[in-house]
Amino acid sequence: MSERTVRARVMKAAVSPTTNQIYKDDFQGMYSGDIIEPPYNLTELKLIGEYSSILQQCIDAYKTNIAGFGIESSYKIDIKSDETEESVREQAERENTRLDEFIRYLNLDESPEVIIGYVIDDREKTGNGYIEIIRDGMGQPAGIEYVDAQHMRVCKKTVPEEVEYTILENGVEKKIKRRKRFRRYVQMIDQEKVFFKEYGDPRIMDLRNGKFDESTPEHLQASEIYHFKIGSGTYGKPRWLGNLISLYGARKAEELNLMYFQNGRHIPAAITVSNGKLDDESYNQLQQYMNDLQGTDNAHKFLLLEVQGIAEEKIINGEEKITPAKVEIKSLAEVLQQDALFLEYDENTRRKIRSSFRLPPLYTGEAQEFSRATADTARKVTEEQVFQPERKTLARILNTLFLEPLEFKYVKLKVKGADFHDPMEIAKVLDPFIAAGSVAPNDLRTLLGKVLGKKVDLFPDEYNVPLQVLVKDQPSGLDGLFNIAKSADQQESLIDLLKDLRDVLESMQS
Repeated sequence: MSERTVRARVMKAAVSPTTNQIYKDDFQGMYSGDIIEPPYNLTELKLIGEYSSILQQCIDAYKTNIAGFGIESSYKIDIKSDETEESVREQAERENTRLDEFIRYLNLDESPEVIIGYVIDDREKTGNGYIEIIRDGMGQPAGIEYVDAQHMRVCKKTVPEEVEYTILENGVEKKIKRRKRFRRYVQMIDQEKVFFKEYGDPRIMDLRNGKFDESTPEHLQASEIYHFKIGSGTYGKPRWLGNLISLYGARKAEELNLMYFQNGRHIPAAITVSNGKLDDESYNQLQQYMNDLQGTDNAHKFLLLEVQGIAEEKIINGEEKITPAKVEIKSLAEVLQQDALFLEYDENTRRKIRSSFRLPPLYTGEAQEFSRATADTARKVTEEQVFQPERKTLARILNTLFLEPLEFKYVKLKVKGADFHDPMEIAKVLDPFIAAGSVAPNDLRTLLGKVLGKKVDLFPDEYNVPLQVLVKDQPSGLDGLFNIAKSADQQESLIDLLKDLRDVLESMQS
């Protein structure tokens, strides 16, 4: 019995071309000297947010909740306290006005919140963010500019330099000196390099070559850079870096889904031919059929296969006996991966990325499963564990950068956060205190203004005492109080006052 050979040929559609893009490092070949090579491709990290369905939402949540509510001036002391001297109060008010103006004109093109937002965006994508501090003719900080992190590189530390600092010792200012090693930074765009020095470095540096030279002309002197980074290394590392593979996997899953919808007419089947074979023309037509699967124009084509039978033996008269060919198309749909698996993989990736930022779904626009109680809890926990510490760190950095050089003593920069106070909830908490006579009318006027949505004036000092105290001090209770008011020709105004107090009390109790 003769053996038969089984041959299989794979018919597939032409594969779409892949990208040939190369992430070129403009600093390649320069890392043998003072410039330190970053551990990761900063350009790729900078652009990766455009290829993720969750990363940019997490970064936007950080930008909005850390710096998006504004930066303002605040007092270090209570200027309304009787213990505060008049001269100190006046100086604090002058400093507050000056700091407000400084914040307003920190950047002439954008608000400080926008500039800091750009820096946070870079820091969360690449692990590094930079701002350039510009000084005025007096050598005082006068403005900030955003610096794109993908074009910046860090240099090795220089020799120690003596720097003077002002500290407080027993409440008294004291000058001290210490030796500190500063870094240099270099930026390259279109093959043109510019050097910067680290903020606080007192030496004059040439921006063209990074050399410290006292004779450098003023217009060629390097400005200063402050480096915001995640971690303690020379370069920062993004907090989501451990989930990089998951991020790429989710992208590939989405691309595979896209190809599925583009090539949705693909028949998941195996074509088997018994006792025959495809001729070259049929083979070429089948290949062309597979290549033309894309698009709606080809949605209703059908496939016709013509198969030649195999001649097994010859008859005496010379004619061939042809064995009938058999063609079968067997479905392979059951071996295909279901779309739900990709959806589950994508959801797991989203959870991983959010977890690296320690954010609940509420902050990325996914609040379908949240009730008001769970949403409030999620907001409070995230505010306490994530955003408040980040704001305090940012405020501390900004105050370190600007307050001492500008000689502010009684004011500081404050990074504002979200207002979580609910007037109605506060009213419920205040109810027992009001009933106990522990609250004066003016204590509630500001809260009443929030509830009513308008500004309300405060009562005069003689009326700003708890109602229970007013009643207790009169021998006949409210009647005695009304008699006193009548003898002083103030009955009408006092009745109006008491009515207002009654309305406030009733609104709080309800």
